Amino acid sequence: METAQLEEKIYTAFKNDAELMELLPKGESSIFYLQAPEIYPDYPILVYSPISDVPVLHGDNSEKLHKVTIRIHIISTDYSALYGAVKNVMSSLGFTRVQTTPLINEGKRILVTDFKIIIGG
Repeated sequence: METAQLEEKIYTAFKNDAELMELLPKGESSIFYLQAPEIYPDYPILVYSPISDVPVLHGDNSEKLHKVTIRIHIISTDYSALYGAVKNVMSSLGFTRVQTTPLINEGKRILVTDFKIIIGG
């Protein structure tokens, strides 16, 4: 599976998850790829992007496995429920959480979480 296919699979899983859609004010319109708009009046929102796609195993002059890391930003005033829903979706896709970092920017709380998966090439 290529990274682009994986990104589409994540978006589809997000928008098909009833718990997650209930927590987002505009449903799937609250999910962004790569970058959120500068001004977005309805929070919370999710922003997801691939940050790494590296080979893990080579053999017979080809890549057999690669590790993909996806970074998700949850931008909200309270991200605890959203974090649980996002983590459940990502786990159901086979991802493992790598790290989580909370930030505050202009009064918005941001939770940055990286998830990784190893995919057969």
